[in-house]
This record gives sequence, C-alpha cells and structure tokens, in this order.
Amino acid sequence: MEVQKIEVDNILNHWKRDKSNLIEMLEDVQEHYRYIPPQVAITIAEELDISMNRIFHIATFYKGFTLEPRGKYPISVCTGTACHVKGGTRILENIMRDLDLEREGQATEDQLFSVESVRCIGCCGLAPVVAIGGEVHGKTSSTKMKKFINKLRKKEQAQ
Repeated sequence: MEVQKIEVDNILNHWKRDKSNLIEMLEDVQEHYRYIPPQVAITIAEELDISMNRIFHIATFYKGFTLEPRGKYPISVCTGTACHVKGGTRILENIMRDLDLEREGQATEDQLFSVESVRCIGCCGLAPVVAIGGEVHGKTSSTKMKKFINKLRKKEQAQ
C-alpha cells in the first residue's frame, strides 16, 4: 500500500492543519490505509511541526488505532463473560487457525482479514458474538464463521 502525499495533504487540509484536530486526522488516516503507516505519521509530524512521540502516544493509547495493517474485514470476537461461556474463546482460536494467523491484530497475507478479541460487543443475549467488518453475527459458531469468511473471500475474488 503506497503512501500518497496528496492523500495526506487532503486529510491535513480537511482539518485545516490545526494541531488540535490530530486525533481526527489520525482517524482519517486509519480509515484510508486501515492503519497508520510510519511514513504518514512522519509526514504529519513534519507538516504540523509536532513530535513523532505525540503521534506514537495517541496511536498506541487508543485501541481504535493500529500501527500495523488491518485486514479489509476486521474480525472482532467477543470474549466477554457471556460469549466466553458460550465458546467465544474457542471461536477466536479456530478463526485464527483457519486464517493462519499467529497473533491478534495481524492481517492475513491477502490483507482481507485481521482478528482481535474484544471484551464486549454489547449483544450478550446473542452470545457468542462476532463482528466482521462491522457486521454483527450473534449465536454464532466456528463453522458459521468459517462459511461467512469463505463467502467474503469468494466475493473479493469475483471483483
């Protein structure tokens, strides 16, 4: 994924290059690239005359930011109490195995998926719950998730 100066300039200009909008700028970067690329962080630091330390602090403090690429379809597996009791942790392990991922946050080779556990999605009555690309799936299972992931893969291959 090539970092394009024009896109970074557009983001900075949208926020009027105002340092007080740094979090919003980083949110836009995250949305565009699915992570905060080092070169983008450096460019923002230089353009706004702020330290890389400030950007790094924000990017590591807030869970919504990541410094490594996320998949196009981020998968959040609830491992809160209700989901854990109903097999959420096992679903997480199976999805990670099926996608050949060694750790949470890592993207698949094709950059389509990344997986993380979350403490609560807010649908405890539908446990176990998994969100894929923002779409929430309740009363799920490893088998259902495998089928849904394969469906998304086929959709991407058809495009």
